[in-house]
Amino acid sequence: MAAADLASQVGSPASASKLIAADEIVASGARTAWDALRRTVPNVQFRESRGQPARVSRRGRASLYLDDQVRVVLDNVRIWDIRTLDAIPASDILTIEVLTGLDATTYYGGTSTAGAIVIRTKQGTPR
Repeated sequence: MAAADLASQVGSPASASKLIAADEIVASGARTAWDALRRTVPNVQFRESRGQPARVSRRGRASLYLDDQVRVVLDNVRIWDIRTLDAIPASDILTIEVLTGLDATTYYGGTSTAGAIVIRTKQGTPR
């Protein structure tokens, strides 16, 4: 197999972010944005306390060294209280983009080393 073919199958570090489209979210059966994240986003742990969203953290090596929570951005606004995601219907979500730590720090600064989850809603897209 040629190196170019292998790179296209595996993906390069520069394209390590993942984009989840609305049809994947619908297919997952999610009812809320929190459900959509739990069912479709890879390599991220979603912790709940008494059935409510409590914390989002990245699985992997960085999580052993840093206590940096994954940044959640909804329509270009950072979400500080992730329980807000439980009030947003999954049907309103256009895309969910999962950024690696490197990509997240490029766009959102040095405090985003654990990565970022960028949610774009149908109402928040420019017309």
